[in-house]
Amino acid sequence: ANPSSAAAQRDLSVSLERLGDVAVAQGRLDNARLSFEESLAIRKRLAEANPSSAAAQRDLSVSLNKLGRVALAQENLDSARSWYRKDLEIAERLAQASLSDAQVQRDLVISLFIVGQLEGDLQLLHRALRILEGLQREDRLAPTDRGLVEAVKEALAGMSEEEESEP
Repeated sequence: ANPSSAAAQRDLSVSLERLGDVAVAQGRLDNARLSFEESLAIRKRLAEANPSSAAAQRDLSVSLNKLGRVALAQENLDSARSWYRKDLEIAERLAQASLSDAQVQRDLVISLFIVGQLEGDLQLLHRALRILEGLQREDRLAPTDRGLVEAVKEALAGMSEEEESEP
C-alpha cells in the first residue's frame, strides 16, 4: 500500500485485521497477534497524524480490543488487561465527545464490561449498567444489545456474591 496515502494505509490495516480474524478462527493465536499488532502499528500512525478523527480513534480501539481478546485466549491476563485498559481510555474519550451517539456509548459499555470483569471492578460494571439503562430508557438501545443489560447485571450479581463469601 502507498505509505503516503492514508486511505491505502487504512485499507492495509483492515486487511491485516481480517487476516488476524481468520487466524483466530483457525486457532493460530500467535499469527493472529502478529497481524493485529501490524494493524495496530498502522492505526497508531493514522491516529497520530489525525488526532481529531473519531474514525481513526475507533479503528485504534478495535485493534486494541482484538489484541486483548487474543491475550485473553492465550491466558495472558496481564497483557489482556493492558490492551483492554488502553481500549477503555479511547472509548471514554470518544464517548465523552459523542454523548448522543448510541453506538459510541455502546462501545464504551463493552469496554467497561470487559475491564470491569477482568479487574473485578464493580464501579466499572455499575457505570456500564447506568449507560445501558439510560440508552434503554431513551429507546436508543439496539434490539441486538438488549442482552447486554442482563449480562452486566449477572456479572455484578456474581461479583457481589463473591465479595459476600470472602472472609
